[in-house]
Amino acid sequence: MSLLHTLSRLFLPLALTLLWSSAAFSWWDMGHRDICRMAMASVQETTRQEIGHLLERPLDTQCDWADRIKKQRPETRPWHYFNIPPGTRHIEGVPRPPEGDVVSALISQAQRLSTLRAREPRREALLWVAHLIGDLHQPLHLGYADDLGGNTYRMTLPPDLAVDLNEDRDNVSMHAVWDGLIQRYDVHTNGVLETLETTEVVVITEPATAVLRWANETLTLVNDPAVHYLEGTRLTVLNRSYLKQNAPVVTLQLERAAARLAALLDWAFRQEG
Repeated sequence: MSLLHTLSRLFLPLALTLLWSSAAFSWWDMGHRDICRMAMASVQETTRQEIGHLLERPLDTQCDWADRIKKQRPETRPWHYFNIPPGTRHIEGVPRPPEGDVVSALISQAQRLSTLRAREPRREALLWVAHLIGDLHQPLHLGYADDLGGNTYRMTLPPDLAVDLNEDRDNVSMHAVWDGLIQRYDVHTNGVLETLETTEVVVITEPATAVLRWANETLTLVNDPAVHYLEGTRLTVLNRSYLKQNAPVVTLQLERAAARLAALLDWAFRQEG
């Protein structure tokens, strides 16, 4: 066992406890950063150089920008999700809300990134694309309107599991579970952060078609009985087996989002001239 691995097992739990204790910390923010970090490791060199010209700091340090501007720009809040009717399996048949949604926003911002030339608007489009691709791959961001994407679908949190998750509340929402508690339990159980890799090969010729396909793929999770989001399958008490069973699903969604973000960025920056 390497010294680095040994130190990670010793000090990572302490580091995570300090992070979790901050009210401003959201694990899904870390998920967004992982997506951006993996994507940047996979993009073509010309794409990496173009992004470097737009940003003063690495992309992965700015992937939460779209969340941080919600108070200043409340009109963008609906861009982070798409409320769909229960049982929906194909996003193409759902009317687009006039205030916007994550599917429409991601397609629009990808097109803007490919066509804009002024630095500041293009930088903003880049940050939107980098963030929204993560939201699209979180199943509860394509949840139902009547429970606010799983935010009002709440489960009892047993005291012993609350200790494992470093939570001081007695109930949690299903949205929070998928936003971060699954990953948190995975780290608590394994003692180390799992290594994420982008293994999917993605080729994009037209982003709108690709985004719709990815949204439909996320809907398969929304409709999967193992996710327990469908009516008649819902949990009343959060349990360890649920967290353990869905940890690989979360990892796969992060890896897919990273590979697809890299492909979107390569597509957008190939449209030069």
